[in-house]
Amino acid sequence: MIPLRTGFIKSRSRSVAFTKTLFLRQPALLPQIRCRFLSDKSPDNAAEDGKADSQKNDSKALLKKDTASNEVQKKDFNPLPSAPAEFLRDSGIEMLLKKDNKPYIPKLEYKRESFEYPGLPNEDEFTKYSNKIEKRKQVTRWTRYIPKILTAVVLVWGVYAVKVWYLDADEDAEQNDLLSPLEFHKFVITHKQKIDDEHYLVEVMPTSSQWQYSTYAHYERKSIWDGDKMWSVEIKQPQIMVVRSYTPLPLYFLKSSRTRSGEEEPLLKVIDNGEKDMDHGGVMLFYIKRYGDGEVSRYILDKKVGDELEIRGPHVDYTFPFHPLKQHHTRPTFRDLPSKIEAETLLKGIKREYDIPEVDTVDFYAAGTGIAPILQVLFSRNPYRGFVNVHYSARKDGELGPMDRFLFFLEKVDRIKLIKHIDDNPKTRLSANDVTKPAQPLYVSQQRQENIAQIQESTIPASESKKDEKLSRESLKKRLAILEGEGQKQEKKIEAPKEHAPYFENALAQAKITLQEVKPPAALSLVCGPDGFVEYVAGGKALETGEQGDVRGLLGSKGWDSTNVFKL
Repeated sequence: MIPLRTGFIKSRSRSVAFTKTLFLRQPALLPQIRCRFLSDKSPDNAAEDGKADSQKNDSKALLKKDTASNEVQKKDFNPLPSAPAEFLRDSGIEMLLKKDNKPYIPKLEYKRESFEYPGLPNEDEFTKYSNKIEKRKQVTRWTRYIPKILTAVVLVWGVYAVKVWYLDADEDAEQNDLLSPLEFHKFVITHKQKIDDEHYLVEVMPTSSQWQYSTYAHYERKSIWDGDKMWSVEIKQPQIMVVRSYTPLPLYFLKSSRTRSGEEEPLLKVIDNGEKDMDHGGVMLFYIKRYGDGEVSRYILDKKVGDELEIRGPHVDYTFPFHPLKQHHTRPTFRDLPSKIEAETLLKGIKREYDIPEVDTVDFYAAGTGIAPILQVLFSRNPYRGFVNVHYSARKDGELGPMDRFLFFLEKVDRIKLIKHIDDNPKTRLSANDVTKPAQPLYVSQQRQENIAQIQESTIPASESKKDEKLSRESLKKRLAILEGEGQKQEKKIEAPKEHAPYFENALAQAKITLQEVKPPAALSLVCGPDGFVEYVAGGKALETGEQGDVRGLLGSKGWDSTNVFKL
């Protein structure tokens, strides 16, 4: 017996159809189903009894007809046990199974009948096809950090814009030159070394690097280090608005972690103009002496590393006379070690080929920090091509500090001769015995001849001023002839057989031969030092007008005059 689920039967009108459909092939179950339906009859259904009875009779008749039909089929048709039963189309069941074709009328509003938990957004039946609920955004590493990066970029750009457009820009940042003779540029002190209680070495470097772009592109023309001239700069004392002139040197201190910690002293080196960082970033070194009444010197030496100085320049103090060797030969720059200095192997061959005379020897008289100008010339690129006798006067030995080593090397390569005059040793003090008589210049250019003539005319007394003017007229004619290209015709030189010059590995090897050669006597004297020293050697300068004044003192007693003496 198959159990009956009463949940499927809701009314008496639907029970007959359900029974005929479900138990069509089992007519023995119909009496039981009928008894069950009759037992479920309630007083509320009394009004439907008449209608139900009429339907009952129809059902019985139909049931008998179906039963008879089934019996006939059982006799005539005996299907295989595994084959399905044949569906009878003339039994009237098709009419019972036919659904009512009612039209679909949508409701005006949706009324939720289920209160179950809905599905996830865009996954349940309601929101799958709805645009009201947005899809969940995917969070990745880029979407997380890109907003922060953009915020940082905008912030940096804002700070830069405020600094450029609203804050005052540094004036030195827009300068195209390292130094300016009209404006003060700021330099920072990068190192300060004490030699003794009075002498110091102060290294400075520009605060801006904008000047490098224009200087390095035209280095030969814009480099401040040139041995053909002596120049100085002015350092300002802003508290009392006073300036003093100092001669910078092409030297710098090689620093390291040990020197910065104070374990060792940094090594003093010469700027190598052949390196990529030409002029070593604009670094300069000052050799300064502290004076008790010197406002500017005390102001500079009281500064600490990291403080700034205001410097203006350069101001050319002296330019060496022109010599034709300059057009054909350049002396190699001095290096820290003599073995690194290049030899002048082709020098003698150039002089012989172009018939160039020797370069005049120079006597340089210096006292204390007054030695700085000649050191500037000897350490710069394109140094002086002649020989220099350096007469250095000092109160005690050792005042030069680490620079004394470079003077020793210059002697070894046969470029200078250092004669020290120390006050502590009376025998070595500078005297008339150390001064030689002037020699005639080995080469005098036309411009120098005119300058000498002007100096001689200015020193002639008034009683002799009516001397013949042929000298000045002839010099003027010669000058015009040179400008117009009508100078004296040079005679054809007889070419001598070329000789191969000996090869030298460096300047130190070449100096072993040149040291044995006799140097020509000095034809030019330069004097630099305190006012008392300058007056003792060559007579004082006219401080009111800045003129050289007459040559007196030791040089005047030996026959030197204004044509071959210059006071720095």
